[in-house]
Amino acid sequence: MQDNAQTTLSFFELREQPFAATADPAYFFATRAHRECLFRLWNCIDERFGIAVILGNYGTGKTTLLRKILSNMREAPDKYLTAVVGSPAPSWTTFNLLEDIVGKFDLHPEERSYNAYMDGLNQFLVDNRDTVNTLVIDDAQNLNKRGQLELLRLIQNLETPQHKLLNVICFAQLEWQHILRGAPNFLQRISLSYTLEPIGVDEVRALIEYRLREAGSGPRGPVFDDGAIRSIYAYSGGSPRMIVTLCRNALVVAAQMRSRQIGQAIMLHTIQQTTLPDAEGEARLTETLAPQSRRTTSPKPPTQEPSAPPTSVESAPSNADEPLPTTLRARANELLLKAARSQKKTWKPPSDK
Repeated sequence: MQDNAQTTLSFFELREQPFAATADPAYFFATRAHRECLFRLWNCIDERFGIAVILGNYGTGKTTLLRKILSNMREAPDKYLTAVVGSPAPSWTTFNLLEDIVGKFDLHPEERSYNAYMDGLNQFLVDNRDTVNTLVIDDAQNLNKRGQLELLRLIQNLETPQHKLLNVICFAQLEWQHILRGAPNFLQRISLSYTLEPIGVDEVRALIEYRLREAGSGPRGPVFDDGAIRSIYAYSGGSPRMIVTLCRNALVVAAQMRSRQIGQAIMLHTIQQTTLPDAEGEARLTETLAPQSRRTTSPKPPTQEPSAPPTSVESAPSNADEPLPTTLRARANELLLKAARSQKKTWKPPSDK
């Protein structure tokens, strides 16, 4: 028997999961901001300007950018020599950081001391001065001690008259700005700083379509309609990671319904069933739904079939002055029932058990 993931892919005739939870460079979609950031970052790296800092909230694509850069560097090993500190622990001392950096460059000084490690790293950089040497740090916001930033400043101080012998590229959450302001010596040596912002609704649509194409989507593949796109954009706030998560979960729901069309009803149900409570996301989504609800509040013709009562979902209290259901759960249920009736299918959402 096929597992659920394979069943979903088979139903949509997809070659692989288009919305995987990992930051796969093969599925990297370059938004306008990502293209601009990459252009500036590559210029900083190739010109060997020294320190670059890429900031952004959770899920804005920093790790995806990092992996894209690393994959390109690996294609030219004679030109680039790169070490990656994946995620420094907040409890690290300055020496722990130095020890990890030296180890990632595959250096093994005979003496385990600060001076021996610094001398070994400096000599390595001098010996490889014709190579673009780059230290990449992900989750740099965990470097919260002034001594750690001073260490990064010191290790990239070595230079020729033309360029630095070491680039230091830091990817960090926005909160790191407060730490940087407390280390002016490091702050003044940042050659490039770029902040990634949430993406717009048109780029949400383009991202989804791009990933589906890369996964081999054809005539029988999933189709996210305008209502679904608007719902995804509103709830996610334009966060690429949340967009990908919502789309991945929506594919499972749509496959259960045997529907290749993914509309607002399926997206609302996906949000209802697969996300933790998020007041800000729900507020944005409610605002997006409001104009549509106001357009559908006109009296129904007498011959129209009465709407079915909600099943297995909490109902919202009726309020003649309120154009929206008071909970997204009720709205999701209402649209799901409407979709099921129009498709003449008897589908019920999974229970919460």
